Amino acid sequence: MTPGPLTLSFAGPEAAPLVREIMRAAFAEYESVLTVPSSAMWETVEDVAGHIALGGAVLARLGNETVGSGRFELRDDHVYIGRLAVLPPYRGRGVAAAMMLAMEAHAFAKGRAEARISVRTLLPRNIALYERLGYVVTNRYKHARGEETVVDMSKRLGLDG
Repeated sequence: MTPGPLTLSFAGPEAAPLVREIMRAAFAEYESVLTVPSSAMWETVEDVAGHIALGGAVLARLGNETVGSGRFELRDDHVYIGRLAVLPPYRGRGVAAAMMLAMEAHAFAKGRAEARISVRTLLPRNIALYERLGYVVTNRYKHARGEETVVDMSKRLGLDG
């Protein structure tokens, strides 16, 4: 059975339970890859709501099923995108890219000309996704809680349209 078309919607802190559920399900596979556990796995609903309150969240649905989420913080001079999550069975269908582009467009409409994201180098598929979307590595450093390397990536917004 084919799920329905991809739809995206923005949400506020009231969506924190669903955003957290999707994030934890999607990030579970990283437990066997990362040497420094992702703090996503122990964020509470209240933590998630607090981050969403700083900007918002996006939910991706295929038909009636929520298959992805992401959240963003509107900071003074940029938007910080975090916790982009797509459930494993729905990866490779453009869901993550669609959510990223929606968050970028929303931030640009709110006056932000740059998007930033941080990624661990142990997740090269994630880095490749962001590079395909026009992000470039701007900084590389050791994770605060261990020996893993993190890269900061950024993209200028509004250049293509």
